[in-house]
Amino acid sequence: MIRPASEIEYPASEVQRIRASMLARMEALNSASNSLMTIIAERIGAEDREDELRVDELTAEQDRLIENMRRLARR
Repeated sequence: MIRPASEIEYPASEVQRIRASMLARMEALNSASNSLMTIIAERIGAEDREDELRVDELTAEQDRLIENMRRLARR
């Protein structure tokens, strides 16, 4: 978002840094959530085809994404 010069503080206030950090974490969580949903959809498709190797790979990726989301949420 572009702000007019009259609204820009330099150096940034503590509140602005906290807000920017929160927005960055929310964006990262949203991206991780979208990735997780994609992996779950692929996994379901692999289960339908009974592709055991692909299901195992997708399950591992799903677990990795969930752990990543937990780390992001703890920050």
